[in-house]
Amino acid sequence: AKKGGLKYNNNPIERYNGKIKDRTKIIRGSFGSFEYAEAFMNLRHIVHNFVNPHQELGGKTPAEKAGVDLKRGRMKLFNLIKYWTKHRDDE
Repeated sequence: AKKGGLKYNNNPIERYNGKIKDRTKIIRGSFGSFEYAEAFMNLRHIVHNFVNPHQELGGKTPAEKAGVDLKRGRMKLFNLIKYWTKHRDDE
């Protein structure tokens, strides 16, 4: 996009939307309700920001790039869930 003189590159968001589209094709009839679909989207958001490293961020997650390091190690999603279940009543 920048080669064509455009200031912004929307390829990352298009890739993110494509991943969601691919996943929802598989489970389309399985949501059962808006609440389940919303929970799925919330999980995708968490995985995107806290679990999956991004090539354009030098192998860091967006959270790590923003200075949020939960020190969850290699099993980030599993350890993030364990952390949340242990601390969810601390709010």
